[in-house]
Formats: sequence, C-alpha cells, structure tokens
Amino acid sequence: MSPILFAIYMDPLIDCLRSCGLGCRLLDKFYGCLLYAYDIILLAHSLNAMRIMLDICDEFAVDFDIKFNSSKSVIMRTGPRFGVTCAPLSLTGCELKFVTSVK
Repeated sequence: MSPILFAIYMDPLIDCLRSCGLGCRLLDKFYGCLLYAYDIILLAHSLNAMRIMLDICDEFAVDFDIKFNSSKSVIMRTGPRFGVTCAPLSLTGCELKFVTSVK
C-alpha cells in the first residue's frame, strides 16, 4: 500500500514539473519525471533544464516536508557532450555526483 500512497503524495510534484514546460516529451506526452516505488528519475534535454527541475524538487521538499536522499542521487549525461565538464548540479544543497552508468 505504501508505494501507492507515495505515488499519490508525489502527484503535486509531477504537476509542478509538467507545468514548468521542461523535461522530456514524446508524442506530446510528458516523460520528464518517472516514479517507481520510492525512486524518482528526472529527464531533461539540457543541464539548465535539469537545474530548474531540481530547484522545483527542492521547493517541493520544503513545502511538503519531505527529504530527498542526495547522497544516493546521481546525474547521468548522455549524448555527444556527455563527457564535457560542466557546472555542478545540486539537490537539497548537496552537489550531485556525475556517473556513466546506474544500477
């Protein structure tokens, strides 16, 4: 039952992320935020878009009194520029680690 309650609790975050106009879309459907059990995957077309989406998550955490586990959160870049060094991204004030693969 608790994964269902988690999904219901996260609906306002999904709405905020969808309404910001960022994140990935496929055939006019929003896929910028995927949830499975207690995990969240954010998908964005640029680092700036991801930075804004992470800021939305930070605001949501304050407004809804939840905590994201920044120590388990990572960033994975894809595409032709995946190896280019860029400015760090953060969640809840903690810098996120860039990785080349995920579990």
